[in-house]
Amino acid sequence: MPAAGIFTIILAVLTVLVLAAYLISIARTLGRVNARLREVTTGLHLVTERTEPVGSIVGDINKDLAGADDALRAVLSKRRR
Repeated sequence: MPAAGIFTIILAVLTVLVLAAYLISIARTLGRVNARLREVTTGLHLVTERTEPVGSIVGDINKDLAGADDALRAVLSKRRR
């Protein structure tokens, strides 16, 4: 086999090895990103669970504030007369 053929085969093998190493590093990076995203998703689920009861409390507060708003508007309307 001529030297050019051997050189071409060596370059092809080196190219494949470099590409394989690059793809392996990308796969590892994506694995780390995936793990971090799982952590974030778990944290978001916890936040959602812990803040879920707030909705009913906010509704009660709004009802109380609506009563206070009505009372204050009544006082203002009496004052303007």
